[in-house]
Amino acid sequence: MYPAYSTSDVFFAATTAFRSWRGQVIEAERRAAQPVAQAHTWVYELDWRTPIDGGRWGALHTLDIPLTLDNVDVAPGMTGDGPEARRMAELLMSDTWIAFARTGNPNHAGLSSWRPYDLTKRYTMSFDLPPRLVEAPQRRERRLIEQVPYTQPGT
Repeated sequence: MYPAYSTSDVFFAATTAFRSWRGQVIEAERRAAQPVAQAHTWVYELDWRTPIDGGRWGALHTLDIPLTLDNVDVAPGMTGDGPEARRMAELLMSDTWIAFARTGNPNHAGLSSWRPYDLTKRYTMSFDLPPRLVEAPQRRERRLIEQVPYTQPGT
């Protein structure tokens, strides 16, 4: 699917798709299938590549935590301490979760219109600079991994 990927890009994409990402997709689809009266389902992915090691690690696991909590000062080994990391934290991710906690809706002035996830469009907010709403991200990966039986970790 991605001929320009390096060996490490292939490794991280495959292990993410088959291990952790698959469970998230199943959960989002279950929630989106509930009656309309239920609360909306909001799905995001962090696509901002940490500048650490020249961006080699991409959007590594748990990178969203210091960004969401606006704590890049305590995690410079993960986020770097440059203006992009600060913008992701201060003006984007932390404001998103504050808006969501206050209103149940993550939209705010600094974020493009985030639509709830549904089974037709599968809207997903891509947190990057700039952030963008994506329709059915990783469509090809989802079709590939749907063919493999899924066992919930720990069961």
